[in-house]
Amino acid sequence: MKTDPNSRSSPVDEIRCDAYNDDPTRVRRVAARLPRGDRLADAGALLQALGHPARATILAAVEIEPLCVCELSVLLDMSAPALSHHLRILASAGVIEPRKEGKFAVYHPINSSASAALRAVLETQSALQGASR
Repeated sequence: MKTDPNSRSSPVDEIRCDAYNDDPTRVRRVAARLPRGDRLADAGALLQALGHPARATILAAVEIEPLCVCELSVLLDMSAPALSHHLRILASAGVIEPRKEGKFAVYHPINSSASAALRAVLETQSALQGASR
């Protein structure tokens, strides 16, 4: 919902939920503490880049040891064109980068936050699976 820049109040200031909310300042408190929209958009882009199993595997693999396209292709059992697609997405999201080593482009992780996020998701998944048993 767009607000009029000349308006003194925003929809957040005017929102009320009479059916549930007995605290009219709750939405304003939450809105004041939310990260800026551009930060959330960046977070969404990073999560989207890591959101495909092949891309998560690529990041996990190059975290262990940098690998070239040929090695990644064998590891993931994926054609070079399909792998290149996933590598481009990860590189454009700032997660990995190719470095020329001799005749080969070897992929390295460059975003420790992305790596930490993937590890956190994997740990959470393990904990949830353990709790459901």
